[in-house]
Amino acid sequence: MREKPLEHQIYVSQIFSIVLAILLALGVSLHYNLVTKRNSLDMNIRNAGIFISGMPEVTDMLNKQQPSEAFNNRMDRLIKELNYIDVVTICNKNSIRFYHNNKALIGKTFVGGDEGPILHGASPYITNGKGTLGSQRRAFFSVKNKEGEIIGFVMVSVLTTSISQLTRNILLVFFLLALVLLSIGFLVSGLLYNRLKKILLGYKPEEFRKIHIERKEVLDALEEGIFAINTEGELILINESAKKILELPDIPEYGTKLTELYPETRLPHILRSGTPEYNISLMIKGKHIISNRIPIIDNGNTTGAVSIFRNKTEYTRLAEELTGARYMVETLRALNHEFKNKLHVILGFIEMGQPEKVTDFILHTSMASTVAVSEVTKLIQVSSIAALLIGKIIRAGELGIRLTIKPDSSCQESELHLPVELYITILGNLIENAIEELNEQSNGVKEIEVGINIWKSGSILSVDDTGRGIPASMQDKIFNKGFSTKGNGRGAGMCLIKELIDQHHGIIEMESEENTGTSFTITFTEEETSCIR
Repeated sequence: MREKPLEHQIYVSQIFSIVLAILLALGVSLHYNLVTKRNSLDMNIRNAGIFISGMPEVTDMLNKQQPSEAFNNRMDRLIKELNYIDVVTICNKNSIRFYHNNKALIGKTFVGGDEGPILHGASPYITNGKGTLGSQRRAFFSVKNKEGEIIGFVMVSVLTTSISQLTRNILLVFFLLALVLLSIGFLVSGLLYNRLKKILLGYKPEEFRKIHIERKEVLDALEEGIFAINTEGELILINESAKKILELPDIPEYGTKLTELYPETRLPHILRSGTPEYNISLMIKGKHIISNRIPIIDNGNTTGAVSIFRNKTEYTRLAEELTGARYMVETLRALNHEFKNKLHVILGFIEMGQPEKVTDFILHTSMASTVAVSEVTKLIQVSSIAALLIGKIIRAGELGIRLTIKPDSSCQESELHLPVELYITILGNLIENAIEELNEQSNGVKEIEVGINIWKSGSILSVDDTGRGIPASMQDKIFNKGFSTKGNGRGAGMCLIKELIDQHHGIIEMESEENTGTSFTITFTEEETSCIR
């Protein structure tokens, strides 16, 4: 048999609980009400019996053994004023009725047989008897003369039919109340069910559960670590990769404070600032990590924050290999182009019949590629950065620009403390800008000097050119997005450089003088980069 949907089970369970609660409450209330009403009726007939049996007229009438019409009329008026009293009868010790509210029964013998104990001196009592008018709830009280002798009794009763009618009225009221409460219960259950669907974004609970499991599986399959917190800094999401990177023994419980698991985290700062941070480099458990921190915004309010991070050790190695390979291809292409140019010169001398110039050209020509490879590979030990510089040196040489590396430069793989892509992007953009500037210059010295000094506690990059310089009026705008001295559609490179430097808490300094040149110096220190967490 197919299992009912969860929302149907919830709805039925809720209705059952409401019905059960109503029935129990009404059942207990009804029982208490009926018992209370019965006790109230007993109290009524007992009080009436005490009052009537104590009346002097009753004693006088039984002593004289003669009914009194005036007394009977008075008793009739009294009985009309008493609530829930159906029968009152006064009998002598021979059980002959001297008074009955049904006048036809006066003078006749009392019916029921349950008056015996009261005539034999028993204390007042209540019985369920059957009289002339049917089943009754009866209260018996003795009547005594001055000598204390029993001369008769008083019986006050309420008919069982009256009790049954009262019970039916009470049951009807409770039944109507139960229907009203059940209707309210169904209405409330329906509203709660609709509210549940709204909270679950219109999905059924089974669908929502399935989506949750599927998304968790997807998140756990990612190599990127992901964790998220609410406004209280409590963990609301973490995947398997994050657990491994943070070296946690188990997935933490929902609501665990993130600072207890990872005290160095700056994710709570994102909650306060509401500003995302991208491509932040940091160290976690000795691993080189790149992280994005993004606030969770709901209706304009920050309701949490999520961190997405990945181990960059392997990614960096692959990226360096790919970047190095790309720049090596460009370098080889440039070398091929330069080599063809030299061959064409040699071919021209041969065709002109000047072999002595061929010999002289070969002996006195120093190919830029040989010098570039020799100098760069000696100072720069990171292959991707070296490949970039060699390619730029060759390209600059083709344009008549002399690009050199400062002799005190130093860059080793083991000394890198920031992603190699950061250095490549900064140097590549600055050198390319310098080449374009000098290429537009028709005369004068065309030189670019690049300095790279990287050590474990920091790094300094510099690019100096002998270009036309940047006018003082434009120097404050040089890092603005879209601003360029080279025309529309340019200006992205310097803005990108500034963003990268700011993200890694570095400093960029620019010195420029018109008709003299421009110098850029970028500095990263351990104190600045270590604050990135």
